[in-house]
Amino acid sequence: CIQTGRLYESLPYHNAVFVGRDRQGQPRYAALRGIIGDFKGEAPGSDKRYSFRLLAKEPADTVHLFEAAIDLLSYATYLKCEGKDYKSENLLSLSGVYQPKKEIKESKIPIALTTFLKANPHIKTIFLHLDNDKTGRLCTAALKELLQKDYKIVDDPPPVGKDFNDFLLSYLGITRPKLKRERSDVR
Repeated sequence: CIQTGRLYESLPYHNAVFVGRDRQGQPRYAALRGIIGDFKGEAPGSDKRYSFRLLAKEPADTVHLFEAAIDLLSYATYLKCEGKDYKSENLLSLSGVYQPKKEIKESKIPIALTTFLKANPHIKTIFLHLDNDKTGRLCTAALKELLQKDYKIVDDPPPVGKDFNDFLLSYLGITRPKLKRERSDVR
């Protein structure tokens, strides 16, 4: 990802920047994540239709969905650790999820997913790897309801932890460091 410009460190704030590109390879989206503290955001002008993704080398009829780029990369790392080729999979970050409406049928499918599915009509199966929290589980239920008539839906949340990054840390035996509160005047 670093070699292809999909991931870099910004200056002066030292955020990890996850770049999403359109079909022509033009940068259209940038998710920002602090490497110090818990900062999360998007670059001004970002277009969520082109959220961070890693596409399969060869056409694949499946897509794996994640709430955030860091979870997508954690899943790819897990596959690599297991001796599997993550480059044979379509991996798509939704760049965040939402709490669905009370009437699930009135909820919207995230724009990153609708854009991807429109550009890839051969997709048959969608794997939902959303977080193990209230919003992630509600969004999973909504997506299952909204997409089940057109796609096979597989609910596959992380087996341990809140998200796939937590799961990867657990899998690797790494404990998450305790964050110190950063003063707002440090930056």
